[in-house]
Amino acid sequence: MAAQITREERERLSDAYELRYRGEGGPMSSALFSAYLAALVGTVYGSVLAHYVFEEWPQILHWIERQPIFATGIAVVGVLLVAAVAFKVGGARGPVLPEPGHIEFVVATDLPRRLTLRDAWRGSQLMVLTSCLCLGVALPIGFTMAGGSATALVVGVVLGLLGGILIVQSWLRGQVRGHAPLGGMASWPLVEAIPGATMLRQSLLSEAVTSSLIVSDTRRARAQAFSLKLRHKPERIRVAGPHVTVVLADVTGLLRTGWSSLGWLVLELVAVVLVGLNALQNASSPLLLPILVVLTHVGASGLTRGLQGQAAAAGDQSLLGLTWTHEAVLHLAPLAILQFVVATAVGLATGSGGDAAAYGVTIALLVSGGQLLYAHKGPAPGIFMSGPGRGGGVLWAMHPGIVVLAGGFAATLGAGTAVMAGAVVLAIGYSRSSAAFAPARVN
Repeated sequence: MAAQITREERERLSDAYELRYRGEGGPMSSALFSAYLAALVGTVYGSVLAHYVFEEWPQILHWIERQPIFATGIAVVGVLLVAAVAFKVGGARGPVLPEPGHIEFVVATDLPRRLTLRDAWRGSQLMVLTSCLCLGVALPIGFTMAGGSATALVVGVVLGLLGGILIVQSWLRGQVRGHAPLGGMASWPLVEAIPGATMLRQSLLSEAVTSSLIVSDTRRARAQAFSLKLRHKPERIRVAGPHVTVVLADVTGLLRTGWSSLGWLVLELVAVVLVGLNALQNASSPLLLPILVVLTHVGASGLTRGLQGQAAAAGDQSLLGLTWTHEAVLHLAPLAILQFVVATAVGLATGSGGDAAAYGVTIALLVSGGQLLYAHKGPAPGIFMSGPGRGGGVLWAMHPGIVVLAGGFAATLGAGTAVMAGAVVLAIGYSRSSAAFAPARVN
C-alpha cells in the first residue's frame, strides 16, 4: 500500500508551484483549457461534419442501420489499432511528462512520485478521455441529425469512454515498458516506476519538437520526433553521369530508410489512386478532391528528401555541376511521372476518358509545386513570432499545404481549370525556390 501523503508534502509542492507559476495558473491549467476547447470545438464542428457526411452519402447511414453490430465492430477495431499505436508511441513520448525543470527540481526530490507526477498524469488522462468522448458524441449526433437512430449516441458514449481508458492505459504501459511489470489494473505503481532519466529524456525531446514547430521548422520537428533507422551500411553510389546519379542517390536514400519510406510510398499511392477515380473527380461534394490532393502532398513530403537536402544546401556549389533547376527537376521527376501514370491509368479504368490525363498532369503539377514550397519554406518571418502576429507561425508552417488545398478546390471546377491551377501552384513553388538560390545582392 502506498504511503499516505502528508500535509507538509502538499505544502512543499504548493510552494514549488507558486515559485514556478507565480500565481498564474498551474500545471493543470493548460490541460484544462485544451480539454475545454476540444470539448467545445470538437463536439460542435465534429457533429456538423458528421451530419454533412451522412447527408451527402446516405448509403453509409443506411449501411450502419442495416449492420449495426458490424459497424460497432469496425469502431472497436479502430480503437484497438489506436491503442496499439499509443503503446508504441509511449516509448518515445509517454503520458507522464512534466516539463524538464519540474523533473529536475521537484520530481528528483524526496517528495512522493504519486504527488509530484499527479498533475502530469491526470492532465494526459483528461486530454485523451475528452478527445475520445468528443468523437464518441460528435459522430452519433451527426448520425442522428441525418435521420439515424438515437441509440447510436449511447453506443458512442460507451465506446468513447472505454476506448479513451484503453488508449491512455496503453500509452502509459508503452512508457513504462522495460522498467516495471505491465500487468495489473492499478496505474499509480506504473507511474511511480518510470525512471527520472527516461522522463527527462522524453521531456527534452518534446520541448525540442515544440520549439521547432514554433519556428515553423517542420522538417526538423519530424526528424526529432521520428528518428530514421537505416537498414544498410553506407555504400558508394554508382556514378552514371550527373543526371542519373541524382536519381540513384534519391532511390538509395529511400531504400536505406526501409519501412519509413515504404509507409510514405503506400500513403502516396493510395492518395493518387483515389484522386484518379472518376467518381471522386466528379463527386457532388467539393471537399473530397482537395483533401485527397493535400494527402498526396503530405505523402510526397516523405519521398522527396533529396529535394529537401538540396534546399537545405541552397547557396553551396553543386558537387555534380548541375544548376539548381536541373537538380530540382531530377529530384521531382520520378515521383511526378509515377503520379501521372497511376492517376491516368486509374482514370481511364474508371471512365474518366479524355480527362484522365488532364487530372494526371494536375496532380503531378500540384504536388511538385507544393514540394518546392515545402522544401524552401524557411523560418517564419519575425512578425509571426512576436506581438500581434504571434501564433502566425502555425499558418506559415501550413502554407505549402494551404496553397495545394486551394489548387485542389480549383481542380473541382473541371479538367482545364485543374491543369491551370496545377501550373499556378508550380509557378509559385518555382518562384520561392529561385529566390532561395538567387545570388545575394549588395546595394
